[in-house]
Amino acid sequence: MTTPASRLFLVMNPSSRSFRSREVWPALFDGLRRRRLAFDFALTTKDGDPADLAREAVGRGFDTVVAVGGDGTINDVINGLFGPGDEQGRAAFGVLYTGTSPDFCGNHGIPLALETALDRLVANRRRRIDVCRITHRVFPDGPTVTRVFSCCANFGLGAAVARGANSGLRRRFGDLPGTLLSLVGAIARYGTPTFRLRLDGHDLAFPRLFNLFVGKGPRVASGIKLAVDIAPDDGRFYVLALHSLTKARLLALLPQVYTGRITRRFPPLFGRHLEILPCPEAPEVEYDGDPRGFLPAEIGLLPRALALV
Repeated sequence: MTTPASRLFLVMNPSSRSFRSREVWPALFDGLRRRRLAFDFALTTKDGDPADLAREAVGRGFDTVVAVGGDGTINDVINGLFGPGDEQGRAAFGVLYTGTSPDFCGNHGIPLALETALDRLVANRRRRIDVCRITHRVFPDGPTVTRVFSCCANFGLGAAVARGANSGLRRRFGDLPGTLLSLVGAIARYGTPTFRLRLDGHDLAFPRLFNLFVGKGPRVASGIKLAVDIAPDDGRFYVLALHSLTKARLLALLPQVYTGRITRRFPPLFGRHLEILPCPEAPEVEYDGDPRGFLPAEIGLLPRALALV
């Protein structure tokens, strides 16, 4: 759907790409002005700011909120567009990507080149995409929180891999090599527990599970692209479990993980509602690139809930 170019509010993360994202800001502002786009912006200074700024922008009447940052900023801004119990986002959403691992952009065909991405905002062609709503604990014995994610949630190795990659390995070695180093280290320390879950009412158990992927897009993280039959608006998410493996066997299969061919060995399941029971040996929850909390978790699908520019 095409509508006249809207008023944009930019949520800008100066710390993305190790604070190097600010180097593109002069060209970004110049491009917006050359295209005569009406906009305002605000800078994030701490965790939680992107969601809060997105909520404030909606309250001020902006009909499109744009994340200027990486996948973590994208997730937080999207969360700011959904209030408690909302089934639809309260504004349209756009991206000017300045991060390091463009999984959301890759899943939705959003250009990374600044001028092309600005042209996309001018065209203002909107399409509705699914997102997932997840409820989990903030701390191991703490209260629960409900958020949304748009790419992939990971249970098992995911949180340790993301934490290691974000701690400086990607900055030092690059996105894919840094994440791969973090993955190998996480595998060495991992305890391979049994995960129990309930998918659309069916009880499942996966022994010696290394990672459980639950997602809406094939691009998972830092070069991992799963060969799954999924579309942005098909009303379902995939569930893929890497299980019943030794550590040596998983290391041997890593090339298949990165090329997506791992789905030939571990076919994905699909559903709309998932419960993941507590797992003391691997309790953490990670989604859209950052550790976010702890099990148990419940995931539901919000079909065509977000208008993406």
